[in-house]
Amino acid sequence: AAPAAAGAQEYLYVGNSLGGDISVISIPGHKVVRTIPESVVGNHPDDVIASHNGDVLYISRLDVNDVIAVSTATEQMLWRVEVPGVPNHLTLSPDEQFLYVPIYDTGLLAVVDTKTHQVVTTLEVGKGPHGTQLGPSGKHLYIGNMESNDVAVVEVGTHRLEKRIPLPEGVRPFQISRDEKYLYAQLSKLHGFVIVDLTSGSVVRMVALLTDGKTLLEATLGMSHYVMNHGLGISPDGKYLVANGSLIGLTAIYSMPDLQLLGTVPVGREPNWVAFSRDSRFVYVSNRRDNTLSVISIPERKEVARLKVGEFPQRM
Repeated sequence: AAPAAAGAQEYLYVGNSLGGDISVISIPGHKVVRTIPESVVGNHPDDVIASHNGDVLYISRLDVNDVIAVSTATEQMLWRVEVPGVPNHLTLSPDEQFLYVPIYDTGLLAVVDTKTHQVVTTLEVGKGPHGTQLGPSGKHLYIGNMESNDVAVVEVGTHRLEKRIPLPEGVRPFQISRDEKYLYAQLSKLHGFVIVDLTSGSVVRMVALLTDGKTLLEATLGMSHYVMNHGLGISPDGKYLVANGSLIGLTAIYSMPDLQLLGTVPVGREPNWVAFSRDSRFVYVSNRRDNTLSVISIPERKEVARLKVGEFPQRM
C-alpha cells in the first residue's frame, strides 16, 4: 500500500487542474499526507471521483479527452479510455459497472464500461453537459447542461433519455434531495441557487446568497469563468446544504430541508467545489485562485484549517 494508506481510514482527494496532480488529505487529521504526481495524472484533470469502497479513483482529463482509473493502494494508473470530446464531471452507476461521462463540446453522454474499459454507448443530452448526479433511488442520472439551460434525465440501465427540464440559465453544480423530489441548482448568472420540483419540472423557489457586505463582482472569463457561484453539496446525513459564493470568497451553510441560513464562512479566493467528511462534521472547499483548501467545521460554522494544496484545485 502507498504511505497514505497507513494508519488512517478516510482521505480526501483534491484534483489540482493546472498542476496536474492530486493532493491526498487525511481525515480528521487534515494534513496533506501525499501527492499523486503529474507523472501519473497530468493533462489538466477536471474531475476526480472514487469507487464506493475507495479503492479506485476515476479522473477525467481535459487535454487528452480521456478518463483514467487510478488505484488508491498503489497510486498508479490501472487503465484509460478515450472519450468523444471534452469530459467533465463523472458519476458511477449504483453497481459500478458504468461510468457516466458528460462530453461538454459535443453534447453527448458517454457510457464507459468499467470492466471492459470501453465506451459502450453515447446519447445526446443537450448543449454543454457539465455536471452529473445519480438520483438517490439509483434509477435516474441527472445531467446539467450549461448551454441549453436544462437538466437531462437519463434512465439508468437502459441509458435512455427520458426528458429534459428547462431552467432559466446555464446549469452549474446541483444536488438532488434524498426523496428525489427536488433538485437544487446553481445557475451561471445567479448569486444563489434555485429549487426545482422534479415532478412538475418547474422552479418553485430561488434562494439568494448573502454578500456579507462585499461588493458582488461581475462574472467574466477571468473571474470564475462566467459563473457567479460554483460548489454546492448536501451533507451525507442530509441535514445541511452548503453553497459557495465564488466571486466573494464565501461559503454558506443552510439547514435541510427548510433552507434556513445557519451561517456564512469566509474562505479563500474563488471557492469552486464542496465535499464532506463521511460523518458530516466537516465540509471542504477548494479555493482555486490561491491554491488552498478550506476545512470548515459544520457544528462550529467556522473555518478550522486552511491547507496549501496544488495549483488550481477544483473537484474533490
